[in-house]
Amino acid sequence: MNNEVTGSNLEIAAPGKELSYDEAKIYAQKNSIKSMRHWFDFHNPNKGGQPRPKNVPGDPSKFYGRRGLWAGWPAFLGTNTKATQLQKDEFLSLNETKQWFVDQKIYTVTQFRDFSKKGSRPENIHSAPDKKFNVKFSELLCPKPAKYLPFQEAKAFVQEYRFDSYIKFREGRRDNYEQLKVIPVNPDKHYEKTKEWTSWPDFLGYSRLNKA
Repeated sequence: MNNEVTGSNLEIAAPGKELSYDEAKIYAQKNSIKSMRHWFDFHNPNKGGQPRPKNVPGDPSKFYGRRGLWAGWPAFLGTNTKATQLQKDEFLSLNETKQWFVDQKIYTVTQFRDFSKKGSRPENIHSAPDKKFNVKFSELLCPKPAKYLPFQEAKAFVQEYRFDSYIKFREGRRDNYEQLKVIPVNPDKHYEKTKEWTSWPDFLGYSRLNKA
């Protein structure tokens, strides 16, 4: 029987028996799998992948490692154009990697993976930086911009509208939502959490005496 390994359609002599190391390499390289992360995503239908054939090990590094055959992901995937240690030395440091996430405005893991799939990730950024640096992925991501303005900026901005009551503020915010969405709908509750809130007259810039 022909034992040829073609793409994701595998046919071998003994169904259910894992591929040999060389057959698995051919399988990975014919499917253009370029990284460890890509290997696992490729076999995850929830991430747009396809069911893994039964004769393909779930984690080849462990499966072939136990047999003394594993030489690293670059060798397995055919991406080791440089020595492995040289590749490691060329990756950015943890702080430099964090700054890269900030510069690229990458706020989520999904954004990072899409970035990688499109080929936009530079070679000196590890494909799995959380594992490389042994940190949570959230520690690498760019901080999300604040939804609302800081208290003093919010005061200065909202006072341009000359609202003279809480009711007028609520109505004005609704009517000018695109401009005033950076102000919380309940600024008294929001800025009370930061211990900055004083009063509605102070926030909106009107005097109780003038309204009397």
